[in-house]
Amino acid sequence: MKRLLLSIALLVALASQATAATPRPDQLPIEAQKQIDALVNEAIAQGNLPGAQLVIARATGAGARAVIMRKAYGIRTLEPQARSNDMATIYEFASVSKAAATADAVMLLVQRGKLRLIDRVSLYVPEFAQNGKHDVTIAQLLTHTGGMQIDYAPADYFADRATILTHAYESPLRFAPGSKFEYSDLAFIVLGELVARVSGKSYERFVQDELFRPLGMNDTAFDVTIDDAHKARLAPQILNQNEQTLRKDFGTVPGVNGHAGVLATADDMMKLCIALLAAANGVTNPHFALNPQTVRTMIEPRYVGSGAARGLGWDLDSPYSGNRGDELPRGGFGHTGSSGTSVWMDPALGIAIVFASNAHYPADKGTTLPLEAKIANIVAGSLLGIDPALVRAQETAFDAAVARSALRFPATPGPAPTPRPSPSPAG
Repeated sequence: MKRLLLSIALLVALASQATAATPRPDQLPIEAQKQIDALVNEAIAQGNLPGAQLVIARATGAGARAVIMRKAYGIRTLEPQARSNDMATIYEFASVSKAAATADAVMLLVQRGKLRLIDRVSLYVPEFAQNGKHDVTIAQLLTHTGGMQIDYAPADYFADRATILTHAYESPLRFAPGSKFEYSDLAFIVLGELVARVSGKSYERFVQDELFRPLGMNDTAFDVTIDDAHKARLAPQILNQNEQTLRKDFGTVPGVNGHAGVLATADDMMKLCIALLAAANGVTNPHFALNPQTVRTMIEPRYVGSGAARGLGWDLDSPYSGNRGDELPRGGFGHTGSSGTSVWMDPALGIAIVFASNAHYPADKGTTLPLEAKIANIVAGSLLGIDPALVRAQETAFDAAVARSALRFPATPGPAPTPRPSPSPAG
């Protein structure tokens, strides 16, 4: 009997070990996690970033997720002394804000019947119509095809929000609207003002109240809404950071958001990503304001020239989507931020990747994009339980949509823009 009990115990132990050693679809294999750890730690050792947060999750239902990797690396800050990083650190997500906040907010207003994508921006912001911008549409600003200036001038780095907006309204176009793609921060600053005017709330308040708070993103804010407790957890962007140094180095002007400005943890950003991913797959989430059809409209490929495809705010397949890596299939969507942040979501794989860092600190040695791409490649090659038919269908549908859109591009070639008097606000 004793031998029998020992044999049973041994069999149970072996079975447990086999089960533990066999990765499940809701887990990222240990070897893949070790490879990612090595990459991130090497980048930190080389001084490319001081620390980071990484969250990888798979959608499992209506806004539900299975986190398959979640980790903090390195340090948060060196000032006044070195402090280890953790998952409570809040990062500036920079241009990820264009899609995650501004484009989502614009599309929520579209969903509620407050505006249309084909509407002229000047219908809601009459001052914008100056210098040939009278016919620029909301969709063109969302896809960076509106001809807007790339950014506000360094002379405005020490200006206020009103002055920067005034100069944006006065600025001439760089090319005929709808004729090419050129990434523009200024376009999204204007879209932030459009959100404020149409919603009746400040841009930051509307985004937080309508999109972030219902999802439980309680560690997410903007510079004009963050409280002192959360500010204490904010990773610095540069050494000796204060308002003056941020203005001088980055043109970070308080209250000038829309193109950047979302302050969040990777955990909070993942809540939004999973909601978007579920909606892209047709799943309604009672805590998420955007319905599935709205999200599908956002990520419908729009050809913008030179072989690139963009969504409304979201990047799909362009020179800016390097964080997708080389192996994730076409048909996903995401965005990058110059601060060393990125998100990528793939509906067919049901996967979302959020990377957050403060890569400009302390030495500003370069971009984290190669690191983000390598992480995506590891994830793509390690996922279990993937349906190849779903992946093929997603890529086929994506390619067909890009081809259809390319046939209509440019929509209105027309002559180069010429200045024309702006209609008065009363008109």
